[in-house]
This record gives sequence, C-alpha cells and structure tokens, in this order.
Amino acid sequence: MRLLALASVSLWTCACAPALSTFQPAHVADKGHVQAELGLDVSIPTGTIASLIDAGVVLADVAESRELSERERQTLFEAGGALTLNPPSATPHLGIGYTALDRWELNLRYTGSALRLGTRYQLLKRDKDGVDLTAGVGVGRYVFGLPVVSVLGIVELEDFTRWQIDLPIQVGTAGTWYRVWGGPRLMLTTFDAGLTMNLPAVTGYPGEREIAALSGVGLYVGGQAGVAFGYKHVFLGIELTLAEIFTGGELSVLGQRAATVDLDSFIIYPAVGLMVEF
Repeated sequence: MRLLALASVSLWTCACAPALSTFQPAHVADKGHVQAELGLDVSIPTGTIASLIDAGVVLADVAESRELSERERQTLFEAGGALTLNPPSATPHLGIGYTALDRWELNLRYTGSALRLGTRYQLLKRDKDGVDLTAGVGVGRYVFGLPVVSVLGIVELEDFTRWQIDLPIQVGTAGTWYRVWGGPRLMLTTFDAGLTMNLPAVTGYPGEREIAALSGVGLYVGGQAGVAFGYKHVFLGIELTLAEIFTGGELSVLGQRAATVDLDSFIIYPAVGLMVEF
C-alpha cells in the first residue's frame, strides 16, 4: 500500500525534489574545454516523510466521508509540507561546465524546476598526485516554482520558494574508458510554501477552506559514489547518493503558529546519466 501511495503521489510531484546527484567526475576538463551531462534522478524518501505522505493519502480519502478533526487537518498540512520538501519523484538534469582557467571550472545545471550556478577547483591531479580531487560550491533556486496542483486530492501547494547551497567534494580517478568518483554530500536548503486545504462537504458538514504556510531549513548530510564507462569523450554512468535530512520547520494556519514540523528522514537517491567531455 505504501508503494502504491508513493507512486500515485509521485505523478503529481515529478521534478520537485532537490537534486542530490552531481554527475561530475573528480577532475575538471583541461583549460578551454567542457564537461556536460544529461540524465535522470529518482528520489526515494523514507522515515517521517514517507509516513506522512501515507497518512495524507489516507486522510484525503477519509475527508470524502466525514469531517476531519483538528489533528487530522494538521497531519494533512504536514503531509503537504513533506511533499514540498522532498517528495518521491523523478528529476531530469542537464549540466555543463567550462574550465575557464587551469584547474578552475564554472558550471550551470538545470534540474526539474531549479537552476544551479556553481564552481569547482581541482586540488589534486591523478598524473601528479595519484588521485583526482575537486572541491567547490553551488547556489540553486527553484526558478519556476510549483504549479498549483492538488497533490493529495484536497491540499494544494502554491507560492513555493526554495534556495539551496551545496559543497561538492569529489575524489576519484579516470582513464580512457572509465570514470570513478565519490565523496560527501552536503546541502543546505531553505523553503517556504503556501498550503490550501479544500475540505469537501459531507452529511452534516458544509465543507471548508483552510490556508496555511510552511517555512523552514533543511540540511542534507550523506555521501555518494558513481562510476561511468565509455570511450574517450562519451560515458554512460550511474550514481548513488544516500543522505539524512535534518529539518527545522514551522507550520502556521491563518497567520497563527500551529506547530513545529519535524521532517527528518533518510533519502535514497539513485541516478543515471550520459557524460561527455570535449
């Protein structure tokens, strides 16, 4: 039942989860050259987020037959918040990096509804140091926002704003026919969203419309590893990221603080993509 619920919700939330993949090898291209990637990520939340989504799907069905209690309404809002923060979803990604100076790369990436601008510097080179090592920073923002969609049947998400700062660190090696990379995954995100609940009319209850807002901060801490195979300039790769998200959020209804929302969860994040260097 949980898998069916998550699958149905993911149809509404495609490309809303933050991109935890990097699909960057542990080296930058030579000066004046480009690295690019194209692929698809899958976000699989577990723990609190998955449980809240399950509960939200059930309560959305219950609301069709009876009036919900205040606690049930809050759970529905929290489920909407879980979908805002890190829903089960599939996220396409497209990125390009240009090495403007020796060892220094500028990069731009599109992931679903978000754009990220970043930079990397190669600290170690395989031919000199025996291993490649890069470190950098990136800033992302959801530039297209979320469409007003009824993701739980009766809860709408709107006025969505999200910023992200990540610190990519990759160590690995590369050859003519392979790329291997891995490292820690660190990302800080801030989020704000409006939530509207449209409770249907049932026997003895005329129906109701409630408006809430969710805001907070999340920290993703984990690790990732990837491998790609190909020849010279074109490689097909897979990458797996495992991360814990620690959150601090606040839910307010009609402008009044309602509750502190705990959405701490473990995220499983596989990805597949095509990598080119020219």
